Amino acid sequence: MNAFMIKTSGGRFYVKPSSAERFLVDVDGEEIILEKDEDGYVRAPGATDHGHRLNMGLLNSIADQIAVQTA
Repeated sequence: MNAFMIKTSGGRFYVKPSSAERFLVDVDGEEIILEKDEDGYVRAPGATDHGHRLNMGLLNSIADQIAVQTA
């Protein structure tokens, strides 16, 4: 799968699939890994690798758009 862009109320985000189950998204200058869980839903982490907290509403809307694009 190729990289694609999604648009949410929080902005535009470029998504780079790293596998069929994992996606890399640049959010506020940090690469966030979103992945599908065992039920097939895309889930977002609550914090980054650097310990920064991110807006869960934004991450969930990004995850929803990824699910729509990859369905």
